[in-house]
Amino acid sequence: MMRLACVFALISLAALGLLIVRLDGASATVFSFIGMPALGLALLLYAVARWRAGAFSTEDTDGRRGTRA
Repeated sequence: MMRLACVFALISLAALGLLIVRLDGASATVFSFIGMPALGLALLLYAVARWRAGAFSTEDTDGRRGTRA
């Protein structure tokens, strides 16, 4: 799932690169309808992958609650 998120992020960056190089209506439309949804989907997939990996868990996993490493 992380690789798919990276692919969508790269698609978004490609659309952004096109927008930076060509400042016309066509590239703005491509960024609006392809780049931004691809970026949103990438962020959503990344968040879901991190959630499934336990990144947002409140459980004490290392036994050192309240201490800093």
